[in-house]
Amino acid sequence: MRFRLSMSIVFLVFAFAATAFADELPKEGDVLPELVFTAPPHLGDADILGIQPEQNFSLASLDRDVILLEVIGVYCAECAKQSPLFNDLFNRLKRRKMLDRVAFIALAAGATPMEANYLRESGKYAYPIVHDQEYELHKKLNEAKTPFTMLVRPDGSVLFAHLGVYEDVDDLYEKIKGFVESDGTQ
Repeated sequence: MRFRLSMSIVFLVFAFAATAFADELPKEGDVLPELVFTAPPHLGDADILGIQPEQNFSLASLDRDVILLEVIGVYCAECAKQSPLFNDLFNRLKRRKMLDRVAFIALAAGATPMEANYLRESGKYAYPIVHDQEYELHKKLNEAKTPFTMLVRPDGSVLFAHLGVYEDVDDLYEKIKGFVESDGTQ
């Protein structure tokens, strides 16, 4: 009887610990689950990402060293504060001809294709936006509040993660540059 009680307690402790960990946001050192993104609704975004138009894609299918993945909400005020900063970062990477090594993607959690396209067309985002209308990918990322920014490798390895507005884009640029220069060895 004592043995069964002890084993039950041990089982409950492990079950609770596994559940608590499962609710954590991705962090440096984690590997993301398989994420299959819908084709970006904005016409030029497939070309920026190096994929075929109207093609769904995964991180592994992107021929880049580093992927900046930003989880946003269409009506998120904090995301609206971050977008001009990230537009500047995207344009800086573009000017320095780094977009052949760095993919830049906003995942619009809960957005319809029309809403994602509107954000792109409005000029609020200079970089590709994909929609996640049913929150499928958002759930795989443990329903991160927005904005949530990660730097990841095509294999899903998380190099950096930050919840909230990331205002120091110079620092983020240096992180990206360092990861690109390390060419997957970090």
